[in-house]
Amino acid sequence: MKTPTELIAANPDKVAHFSVGVVVYAVLHFIHPVIGLLGVSLVAFGKEMYDHVHRDKHTPEWMDVVATVAGGLVAFIAGL
Repeated sequence: MKTPTELIAANPDKVAHFSVGVVVYAVLHFIHPVIGLLGVSLVAFGKEMYDHVHRDKHTPEWMDVVATVAGGLVAFIAGL
């Protein structure tokens, strides 16, 4: 069984989600760090809800939410 780190590193889509989480946090943390984390969460869940509604062209995945939020959390911990 692969570790979460191996799963994220092996999948370019998850790396993209992780990167978006970092960028969203980096932009919003200037307002307040909590706003940055909330923004990352909203973007992550919103994107997957969009994918859920548009299943003809998109595939919703919970691991995409995990990867996006993980990016925001790493940026938070790193003190961006």
